[in-house]
Amino acid sequence: MADKNQKIEYTPVLAIPPGETLAEALEERGMTQAELAKRISRPQKTINEIIKGKTAITAETALQLEQAFSIPARFWNNLESNYRDIIARTQSDEHLNIEIKHAKQYPYREMIKRGWVPETRKQAEQTKNLLSFFGVTSLDNVVENQILVAGSLYRISTKRKYSRPTIAAWLRRGTLLGQQIVTKDFDAEKLRNSLPELKALTLEPPHIFQQRLKDILAECGVALVLTPNLRNAPINGASRWLTPNKALIQLTIRHKYNDIFWFSLFHEIGHLLSHEKKSFNVGFKENGIDDEKEADADQFAANFLIPPAPYEGIKAVVKGGDFSYAPIKAFAKGISIHPAIVVGRLQHDKILPLTFNGLRERFEWVVERTERN
Repeated sequence: MADKNQKIEYTPVLAIPPGETLAEALEERGMTQAELAKRISRPQKTINEIIKGKTAITAETALQLEQAFSIPARFWNNLESNYRDIIARTQSDEHLNIEIKHAKQYPYREMIKRGWVPETRKQAEQTKNLLSFFGVTSLDNVVENQILVAGSLYRISTKRKYSRPTIAAWLRRGTLLGQQIVTKDFDAEKLRNSLPELKALTLEPPHIFQQRLKDILAECGVALVLTPNLRNAPINGASRWLTPNKALIQLTIRHKYNDIFWFSLFHEIGHLLSHEKKSFNVGFKENGIDDEKEADADQFAANFLIPPAPYEGIKAVVKGGDFSYAPIKAFAKGISIHPAIVVGRLQHDKILPLTFNGLRERFEWVVERTERN
């Protein structure tokens, strides 16, 4: 048998408009709306709108109805509260059904593997978790999606299929992690002065340079986040502003080659140093990025990592037919940079074949913690 003291809670499922009950009370007493309005000193229009469901019964009105009908104010208050609660739940369920359709665009299963969202197979729960992940009431309001539509400062491969919702999820993860990083206010001069030290880190292995890199950039007002890329999100890096005084550089290790990582990093630094904080531009073309700001950032990274004049010298050597490691290693040592970056540059300029990868290194590291949010 059930405990007599046990409270049984239930959620009403039938939305009864309080106005209907008020109309019944008037009819039972043979009272008109005009008479009730005079009795409680309220405009007749208000009584009419309550009956039609256009106006809610307030706490003050409930007390007045208690006087007129000898029906406790709490009855009217509960009637109104239950009605509004059911209406809100109904609208929320209808809204969720619409959101579920939009949620199917996002790579939820892959996000589970990354530890970005809780594991569940229920579509409604997945949708609610996505809304929470993006911090929105509707997936139509995902800020990262809106930025992508408008264009932003991204290094993205357009030679393969990509999904804007998937890239938006990747970007959001970067934002969430970046917000947790404490930095000083952005200082462009300090960042410029730190470039040689950052360049020197190309010679160090990941377990040495990773934290040092983050620390240097944080001192300059830049949060550095390393985020694994998702399928259909062929993006190398992104840069944006979390606040007017805090920038974010988000990188992945697509292909895992060290030269791509370092070039992407300096490319994004180029954006922060050269372009306005509100300037977001990206070009999508099959042959790569076709955008003036992207070209500027590429040039910045290329020229800083390997100065133009010395580069012409190693180009001439390789073009002369010397495809051995020795001259490239000697050249890289002379400008204090990892030889893989020289190889990557020569391959990009089609001077070395893409198969010449002996000096390039692959990164194998944990780029972020995979704890559940």
